Amino acid sequence: MKRYTIILLALLGSIPYSCSQKPLTPSEWLMENTLELQRDDVSDFAQLKEVRQEKRIVALGESSHGLGAYYDMKSALAIYLHKEMGFEVLAMEGGLGDINLAYADMDTISPKSLRDYTLFGNFKAQEVDTLFRYIKETSTSEKPLIYAGYDTQFSSSYFITKMVRLLAPINKTMSDSFSTRMYSFQKSFQAARNNDSLGYIKHRDIYIKNATVASALIQEKRDSLVQSKTLSNEEYLIIQKTLEMYARSTNVPYADRFMSYQLRDELMAENLVWLLEEVYPDKKIIVWAHNSHVEKNAAEGYNSKMMGHYLKEHYKADYYSIGLFTYEGDIYQFWTGETIPFKNNDSTAIEKRFFNIHKEIPFLDLSDLKQTSSTQWLFETTTGFELENGGTIPFIPIDRFDAILSIKTSGIPTYD
Repeated sequence: MKRYTIILLALLGSIPYSCSQKPLTPSEWLMENTLELQRDDVSDFAQLKEVRQEKRIVALGESSHGLGAYYDMKSALAIYLHKEMGFEVLAMEGGLGDINLAYADMDTISPKSLRDYTLFGNFKAQEVDTLFRYIKETSTSEKPLIYAGYDTQFSSSYFITKMVRLLAPINKTMSDSFSTRMYSFQKSFQAARNNDSLGYIKHRDIYIKNATVASALIQEKRDSLVQSKTLSNEEYLIIQKTLEMYARSTNVPYADRFMSYQLRDELMAENLVWLLEEVYPDKKIIVWAHNSHVEKNAAEGYNSKMMGHYLKEHYKADYYSIGLFTYEGDIYQFWTGETIPFKNNDSTAIEKRFFNIHKEIPFLDLSDLKQTSSTQWLFETTTGFELENGGTIPFIPIDRFDAILSIKTSGIPTYD
């Protein structure tokens, strides 16, 4: 009899406990399940070791290219990933030829010059200076943070200048015209926007021919260039890959001219696969780009296949994409030079949900998330503000990213 009494008491004792377990509200759940990556204005990334230790590729997005807080935080995070988690390559959204050739000349270039010689104008901000000093400092160490680029476009004039010098003793006529012909890229782009079919075709063909002829000339002189140490074998491969990408990325019929941005993402993914499997086959890599480039699946209503879609298909669990969002602040719109204030105060917006939990930089891992009443909103359409994608866009968080990182506020980058 005593045995049954004990069992009954145990069962009765469990009833109040079970009834008291109310489901957490979405905000309560978010508070409990997000990591805080900043305390008292000091970055604290140590908790990320458990989340990302086994990933080979960590892709850091950003909702806009015009927020200074992103550049500051992503720079600190890239340095931490290198120092503490074994990531050895930083691949930024910049020219394949510009960045990789400039890094090959690292011993003769200052950190600030490396920044300015390689990046698109919107990235040339003081907030990344600490990162570029770190790249310079580690370049001669046993464990450098290798700096690489993967874009099919040129982000500076470094590659062009290098090619002009290389071609001068090989073909003076080609050397003298190379730079002018390279800028047919912008002229074909402008002609496309102006619905000028003749101008588009003319400058597209000049650009493609320029890349193709230059590639053939360098290939013909490869042995002598390498033997004379004018080029290393690695630099030769980078030049040929870059010229190939210039030609392929613009070889688009006039009728399909507005589809070239999709081709760009496909080729950027191809370039990253080349870097991962041919150039740095045993290394872990950090990818720095816009949210739209690093996403693993498309936002709602967007049918384009982006760089991250290809990388997720190819590398599966080894690819980890992080979407970055900011609740309010000022964005610098680089193509107009305007400063645009914003505040995503919609109650269902992802920025507002993260803002409501009152953490400085909350980080949420989505990779093993279970669907419950507390997390249902992450499996449904929400919104986020992404300036370069046209403003407020809808997406399903669990489908689009492997993690979300949010910042309360940001001003524009600090440009020199």
